[in-house]
Amino acid sequence: MAMDVVGMCQQTTDKAAEIMGTLQPADLERSTPCEGWTVRALINHMIGVNMGFTAGVTGEGSRPGPEVDLVGNDPAGAYGRATGAMMAAWRQPGAMEKTVKLAAGEMPGAAAAGVFFVDQVQHLWDLAKATGRPYPLDPGLANAALEMSRPRIGPDRRGPGKPFGQEVACADNAPAQDRLAGFLGRQP
Repeated sequence: MAMDVVGMCQQTTDKAAEIMGTLQPADLERSTPCEGWTVRALINHMIGVNMGFTAGVTGEGSRPGPEVDLVGNDPAGAYGRATGAMMAAWRQPGAMEKTVKLAAGEMPGAAAAGVFFVDQVQHLWDLAKATGRPYPLDPGLANAALEMSRPRIGPDRRGPGKPFGQEVACADNAPAQDRLAGFLGRQP
């Protein structure tokens, strides 16, 4: 399973970088499904998450605060560098078994890789929606992210000031990425 999670992370981050490589400067100012965030702020967050998880796995570096612009003039390049370091960290021998130290607490590497995967999958959906591009992932990845999220995200993690909004109802036969978005509090 651990190698599967790393492979799913790679597929997701590759597709995110692909979309970022098509963005024009005006795209960075578009609104996203993440309340109050522009595409630039979303990508900044995605890069920061990569940096934070890399530091958690390797014990080196840190995640800069949201006020630091990590995007610059090359969103795909900045994201690609952060993702390259993160994926190298996930692939280190023993990374899935070690305790990963994150701002939200400590957890086993395999669990942390799952958290990272869900974050990047959902934000890829946010990025695609905000920029009018089709969601580029196989529905199986969104289904995997949804199954990883269900036992981890309860009422205590939802609402104002918490990481997730209230669940938004979504039809059982809706696309997997929309069901994931609704579960994570987005309006599909």
